[in-house]
Amino acid sequence: MRYTTPMIIALTLLFSSTLIFAQGGRRKNRAKNDTMDVSIKKPFLDVYYGNAQLSRQGMSGEISNTDIYGIAIGVKKEKEHKESDEVIIQDKNGVSLTLGSAQNLQNSDSVYQGVSLTNTDALDFWSLGFINGTGYGYQWGSSTLMLTVEDNTSWTSINPRTYSRLQGPADWQNIMDFDGTMRLSSSMTSSLEFRVSNTLSLTGGYTWNQVMPRHLFWYWMGSEIIEGLAGNAVDRLIENFTEMSPKSQPVMHFVLKSAVLYGMKEMRRKYMNWPFETVSPMNITYWNIGVGLTL
Repeated sequence: MRYTTPMIIALTLLFSSTLIFAQGGRRKNRAKNDTMDVSIKKPFLDVYYGNAQLSRQGMSGEISNTDIYGIAIGVKKEKEHKESDEVIIQDKNGVSLTLGSAQNLQNSDSVYQGVSLTNTDALDFWSLGFINGTGYGYQWGSSTLMLTVEDNTSWTSINPRTYSRLQGPADWQNIMDFDGTMRLSSSMTSSLEFRVSNTLSLTGGYTWNQVMPRHLFWYWMGSEIIEGLAGNAVDRLIENFTEMSPKSQPVMHFVLKSAVLYGMKEMRRKYMNWPFETVSPMNITYWNIGVGLTL
């Protein structure tokens, strides 16, 4: 029953996004050099599985007994690269729902504020995200290898299931800070998609989601501006590489954009609005594998 609310919200959003995005087909756009190019809009549906590690600055150890189940739906807009017909450019937008389920829960008669005290910390969570991804890939006939980087905004709810009796209230507070309501969070995902046919794909990726215990708007905005400036500098560098070799763009974009987003997550591990000295976020990281349909 603890997943009833997120499932209702997610199904509503998924249905709404389907109505919005389902206008597939070809769309013509003006390029920078005023030539006409053709983009193809394709609805997608992905499901994925993984195992998460949760940690926070000051918390003893990490929580690693949480399995991940996720679904994403939306639209991919694809077109061929102007300088190389072997390279595909992709914009990816949609919504995702990720459920984290604690495994191997232990029973105990000892409780602290309604949560059982056992040998390990354990928690459930769910996260509703808004996908904002860009990818470049290589195509060979009906097969495609797509390298995608996403910088997503999400809302995450954390539910403690057990606390470790080997610790104490100071450690438990690191988890309790996130209990009770949805929290603003931001995530990066770097993923590979191997499209084995026109519709079926095998996917794999890495996600780092940082959940904020509270939202401090001006500090958050300042930190986001710094990330944006770093991203713009990397975009210029990628453009320089692309001018020399268009076929290098998928790899250079994937590596450099992933590095910027990962670096910012690392900087915000201690202060959620780095470089401003605010509180630390909850870090949820996981590798995942999955299957996708492009319709």
